[in-house]
Amino acid sequence: MKFLTILITACLGWSLTCLAIPQNFGGNLFGATFEPRTINEDFTENLIAASVWINNKLPGTWKSIPSLDGDEVKILDVNPILFGQHSSSVYANEEKGKLKSISILYLDSGKFINRKRLSNKDQNSKSLKREFKKTYDLIQTTINKALYKYTKSTPKESFVGQTDFLRNTYDDYKFGELTLRLSADNGQNISLIIMRSKDVSKTYLHSETSKLVKRERRKELQQNVQVQGSGDIKINGIPMFRQGQRPYCAISTLGMATHYLGLRLGTDALAAGAKFRYIDSAKGSKMLDLYRAAAEESDAVLQRGRSFDFERAQKYLEKGFPIVVWRRYSHKRNQLHSAAANGVTLPESTPNDRISWPTSKDAPGHASVITGFNKKTGEVIFMESWGEHARNKRMRADELEATSYATFYFKI
Repeated sequence: MKFLTILITACLGWSLTCLAIPQNFGGNLFGATFEPRTINEDFTENLIAASVWINNKLPGTWKSIPSLDGDEVKILDVNPILFGQHSSSVYANEEKGKLKSISILYLDSGKFINRKRLSNKDQNSKSLKREFKKTYDLIQTTINKALYKYTKSTPKESFVGQTDFLRNTYDDYKFGELTLRLSADNGQNISLIIMRSKDVSKTYLHSETSKLVKRERRKELQQNVQVQGSGDIKINGIPMFRQGQRPYCAISTLGMATHYLGLRLGTDALAAGAKFRYIDSAKGSKMLDLYRAAAEESDAVLQRGRSFDFERAQKYLEKGFPIVVWRRYSHKRNQLHSAAANGVTLPESTPNDRISWPTSKDAPGHASVITGFNKKTGEVIFMESWGEHARNKRMRADELEATSYATFYFKI
């Protein structure tokens, strides 16, 4: 796979020039995902029927999928017609047995472009963008017409998010006790969320998190810290966002860290905020702005540094605060870090060992979440956005200090 290092020039309160945005590594390491089959049956009235929301009983056959919160997430095993247009996927979110929302994804730029490139490798980017824009406009028009047909009303513009950078605007249609929330203004994807009107919120923070004062939040995060007899100090409860084939390691790690802090924004929403469009790289994205905005939406403070600072990091990790590091990557070193997660002792930081550290600016960039440390052994514990097998990896702290080039410290 071609590793691509994208350079941007940006400042985050300190001079950071030629900062490499971390990229995707290894392709789809996690196997095929569930793909519902497309059918020509119209399910619209099935999903908006009052009985579904009163009795919390979903129509059709749904497949349970892993959830980050312990809530139950299900995916419909077919892609029917919904509001005049075939869906790409349909998800239901249940909380303590109660149906909270149904999310319908119609169009996603990344998925659309990847599929088109697989079917026609010779099609150029400009042609793909034109085709996507045409498809986007057609689907948006079709759904708006159908929503007006069902609700007999024009939509009300609403928004979610406190920052200009991540604030999303929606068209809210009212249907009885339900709100039909259409998202189709970012040129990136088209989706529709069905929810009870009383559950509509203007913040991305989890409802339980938003009720806590900061002192209570800090106490809750502190309780996630586990001290082991080996000297390891680790944060538990940071979720796994798998990036798959997309160049999302910087986005996925941000999503993992902020989800742990209470933010409920998935990688697609974060990618849209960072201005990822159509392409399979991070070029042109606004990643640094995204990190600052995501921290603000999390009601957290983001502090930034250049190289990783082991002494500083310990103070954050001991309090349950996560850290995201952008660093230089080496496949050979990655094998050592992965082996260390399974009990293999890391080599000492000798001059011979340091030769293999990826310190060159030509080395590909990558992002990791630092979840713990061992002061006695001088090691950091970290995770990658590659799946559950990529947890609890280990690296010498001095290696991370030498190979990192941007560090993001979160705190409440």
